[in-house]
Amino acid sequence: MPIVNGKYEAKLSTVFKTPKEGVQAIKKRLEKAKRVRVSAIPMSLLDELLPLVKTKDFMVILPRGQKPKKAQKDVGDVAVTASRIYVDFKGTEANAGSITFSDVMFSILWTKDKILQIETMEYPKCVKCMHGTFDVAWRYAKK
Repeated sequence: MPIVNGKYEAKLSTVFKTPKEGVQAIKKRLEKAKRVRVSAIPMSLLDELLPLVKTKDFMVILPRGQKPKKAQKDVGDVAVTASRIYVDFKGTEANAGSITFSDVMFSILWTKDKILQIETMEYPKCVKCMHGTFDVAWRYAKK
């Protein structure tokens, strides 16, 4: 943890003002990333991001009930989750998905292909832990 003005300081997360702003931040990260892991994001967002992951170490776990498309299989390893992870978002039952990079994880709350909120986890220990969570989910997902 860095020391700023003699005190420990760490940015833990960001909540984006709009989903569009969050998607732009994801795209910017994808430009520089070598490895990306995606889990249970809206299919429309996945389709939008596919051209940006063609040269990456890419793995995706699709939301429950989805079927892998050829375009997805062409850019990386694809599986389908056997579980449903959701949150109560301001009184609405929302799906919880994620896009994980080496140093940041984007959490995406969505329902019926509409993104409700995008936020990040930027604390390195938590990001590392979430990589482990993806690996466990991958083991139990249908391939």
